[in-house]
Amino acid sequence: MVMRIEVQKWGNSAAVRLPAHVLKALGLVLGDHLELSTEGGQIVLARAQPEYKLDDLLAGITKANRHAAVEFGPPVGGEAW
Repeated sequence: MVMRIEVQKWGNSAAVRLPAHVLKALGLVLGDHLELSTEGGQIVLARAQPEYKLDDLLAGITKANRHAAVEFGPPVGGEAW
């Protein structure tokens, strides 16, 4: 689907609006992050990949979601110990 939209002033910047039906079709909600780039003279918006921080991931480990250790047997080759 091709739509014609207008670049408008937003503070000291320029902005375009994403219609509600486009957000719905892509499963986007307010607050989602997008990446903006240009390719071959075209503007490209893509869903941003989440940024993970090790401290945040480690903070999510609890006794309830921590897996038990798994024994794989004795070393059999060139394992790094």
